[in-house]
Amino acid sequence: MKNIITRSFGLEDYAIKGAQIDGFSMMLHDREHLSTEVKYVPACCDSFTKDQVEELIHRIMEKASYFMEKLHENIKCKVIFVDFEETGFTPDSDMPSIEVRSMEKLHVIYRFSVEYYI
Repeated sequence: MKNIITRSFGLEDYAIKGAQIDGFSMMLHDREHLSTEVKYVPACCDSFTKDQVEELIHRIMEKASYFMEKLHENIKCKVIFVDFEETGFTPDSDMPSIEVRSMEKLHVIYRFSVEYYI
C-alpha cells in the first residue's frame, strides 16, 4: 500500500474546455498532503455567466473524479470552491449545492490527501 503522494498532475491536467487558467500553484504540505490552487477565467469574454459557472463546477467535479481514478485508492481528492465560502466537496459525494452567480473568475483548490486504512 502506498502511504505517500508520489504522483502529481501537470498544468494541462487541470485544463477545462471553455476556461483558461489564470493562476496555478502547487504546495506539498508534507508527503501526505498536496494542494493545487487554480484560478479559472472565461476563454471568450470578461466573465462567466451563471450557466457557465454551473457547467464549470460540474466539470471541476468530473476532473476531481478523474484524478481519483488515476491515483491509489487511499489517496482522496477534495475540491474547495474558494469563491463560495470555501465550500468543499469530494467527487464521490452529491454535486455541490451552491448558490451560483456570474463571476469574473473561479478560484478552486484541489486537495489531495492520503487516507490510511486499518
